[in-house]
Amino acid sequence: MHNYSFYIFIVLHISAPNMAHAFDYFEQYGNSELKVTGFIEDPSYSGQNNIFMTQQIEPSFFIEQGSMETLVKPRLRVGNNGAGRVDLSEAHISFRHQNYDVRIGSITEFWGKTESYNPSDIVNSYDYTSGLASSEKLGAPAFKLSSEIFGGYASFYLFPLFVENAYPGVSSRQRLQTLVSNDVASFANNASRNDNSFAFRYEGYYEDLDYGVSYFDGISREPFFIPGSDTRLLPEYSPIRQIAIDLQYLLGDLAFKTEIVNRSGQRNVNGVLENYNAGVLGIEKNRYGVLGSQYDLVLFGEISSDSRGNNSHTIFQRDLTVGGSLLLNDIDDSEFSLFLTQDLSYSSGTTRFSYSTRLNDSFTIEAILNLYSNLAQDPSQLPLAKDSSANVTFNYNW
Repeated sequence: MHNYSFYIFIVLHISAPNMAHAFDYFEQYGNSELKVTGFIEDPSYSGQNNIFMTQQIEPSFFIEQGSMETLVKPRLRVGNNGAGRVDLSEAHISFRHQNYDVRIGSITEFWGKTESYNPSDIVNSYDYTSGLASSEKLGAPAFKLSSEIFGGYASFYLFPLFVENAYPGVSSRQRLQTLVSNDVASFANNASRNDNSFAFRYEGYYEDLDYGVSYFDGISREPFFIPGSDTRLLPEYSPIRQIAIDLQYLLGDLAFKTEIVNRSGQRNVNGVLENYNAGVLGIEKNRYGVLGSQYDLVLFGEISSDSRGNNSHTIFQRDLTVGGSLLLNDIDDSEFSLFLTQDLSYSSGTTRFSYSTRLNDSFTIEAILNLYSNLAQDPSQLPLAKDSSANVTFNYNW
């Protein structure tokens, strides 16, 4: 798939100037990103580096012909941490048939309401090649059929092909001590990457309540790792079923948010299949014109829980996250953000401070400081114990 993506990337880029005359409407836009990351401590494992530079280019090609729309977004990433990759984050056609919206191709979806963790967001696999804490969604091959019904919007999904996660290489920070294979994967219970997965989502509004209900039946995007025949771990993907609900209720300048899921078929951290419940509950407060200024302040707090406790395969088994954003509302859209997460079981914590601003109409810059504390006490986050970092990202949009 990666080779096909590369050829599509080249052909579209070369032929773009001539496409405007061939269709009812054609638009090319996109962004280029240069990210420099430095790690504060020496690495935990042999072969890891302290400084990384990654460049990503993601052009977008939008075509409208009659009632049909086509969007193609190839993504090219190169870097000195082994993060070289070409894929299609999105590549689909869309059209309307009677009262139905149809989308066919590679899609990227987001389900959920909360800020710190979205257990209901289950459609896409992830690219972790830049690090386990720096993931990006991979496009999911899909057939999507949607329609307005009962005042809301219902969507049915068919996923005919499973896309495996991509994991970091030997030079990367934010990786497991034993590397994970990107060449070979295992599937539990006689499943395979060619098995169909299905999903359904219904979302809508009722007065001040924003709600979503979803169901997924297919291959989990979160594998259990098993020893391989060589020195690498094999990701083992299991067929699962998940029911989820996500809610947001507005009350003045307050927003109450929650996501709750029930999943069966997922292996826990010990490899045992479990039926479990997990959720996030939070509150957000918006303050406009702080102290009579033009600044806006957004504060939030969330707590996450997992019925499996410390056997959870996620890091949000029992965590408290608080944070906020200060929007300066200036001509450059400047913003400061602070997120603090505390694991209530292991006393480990993360702090994330960021600042972003626009340099002109096309260029933006973002600086992020990630600090980890006591991660050595948390088995699920031990590999990241020495990976506190600072990074600067330059983004050009055209």
